[in-house]
Amino acid sequence: MLASPVAGHELQIYTVIVNTDGAQPAEIPNGTLKEGDSAWFWMKDTTDNATLIVEIEKDGAKARSPVLQFECELDENGSKVNEECTNRYDFVFSQQSSAGMWNFTFLTYVNDTLTKTSSGSAFIQEDLHDEMHNETPVEEVESSSSEDEDKKIPIKAIAGIVAILSFIGIAVILTSEAKSLEKE
Repeated sequence: MLASPVAGHELQIYTVIVNTDGAQPAEIPNGTLKEGDSAWFWMKDTTDNATLIVEIEKDGAKARSPVLQFECELDENGSKVNEECTNRYDFVFSQQSSAGMWNFTFLTYVNDTLTKTSSGSAFIQEDLHDEMHNETPVEEVESSSSEDEDKKIPIKAIAGIVAILSFIGIAVILTSEAKSLEKE
């Protein structure tokens, strides 16, 4: 069984920074992300005791980030004191069936009280591979295939003629050499 080559895209990561002014950018530009790509949501709001939750929704299906904080306390070795503390949420748009409009909701809390809600979105493009995305109609493929064969026939005929002429030329040379050897 032979594997057919496919051409995908290099996976991309798009960063959204949420600070005191909200998400930057809240709207991910169309054409930026495809299926399989990721969006990273960073909590960079320096308001005292502020936390962030990012909700991502498409067609009723939702994903929700853990509680994001501006910074996590580190010990003397540089390790997190609280392993659950995080300031970034990574969301990967599935390789399959994630194309379409995704909505983001950014929920900012101060002292565990919701203080701000903002929204954004991204249109995720389908990641079409060469084997699935053949824009040439079947009829055209078949006709160009037979056209190629029509072009090959004259090439084969020319090659055959050249071979016959070469054979005749070699026969003439060998015959003339044989005659010259007989005369000596």
